[in-house]
Amino acid sequence: MDTTKITLRGVEIIFANLEDEGFGRSLTIDATDPATKKAITEWVKTNKIGKDTPGVPKFKEYEDRVQYSFKINDSTRFAGNNGLSEKDLGFGAKVSLTANSFEYDNKFGKGVSASLSAVLVEGRARTSADDDMQQLTGGQIVPNEQVPEFSEADVPLTADDFPM
Repeated sequence: MDTTKITLRGVEIIFANLEDEGFGRSLTIDATDPATKKAITEWVKTNKIGKDTPGVPKFKEYEDRVQYSFKINDSTRFAGNNGLSEKDLGFGAKVSLTANSFEYDNKFGKGVSASLSAVLVEGRARTSADDDMQQLTGGQIVPNEQVPEFSEADVPLTADDFPM
């Protein structure tokens, strides 16, 4: 078993920082589940990941949720189920992910860091746009490529119904 990797399945995204705005790119997940928190803790400890306190994960707590951030690098691969992509990442999205730890020794220092290697977008959070689309499609939730054709029977009024 490769202990330098961690794979988490079906975790929820808290925050997706896909554009580098001076702090790098990252995905922050909900690590409140004890099994998820334990897996991350063991992985970080085994690989001695971290700059300031190697082997100690940097969990953050906010609104009763434990959060953990994974770095995104230029080689991170994204894929999605049912037409989803990295554009669907955001609060509430469900993903499976794999991250790798690696040693570094450069002008900024020496140690062990980690970043995401692969992210599978499995679901996105429901938004008001989903509700609007469900209404437009007659109560059905359908992928973009399967939107039903409208017929005259679907449109109750025409321009002839209004006096000019």
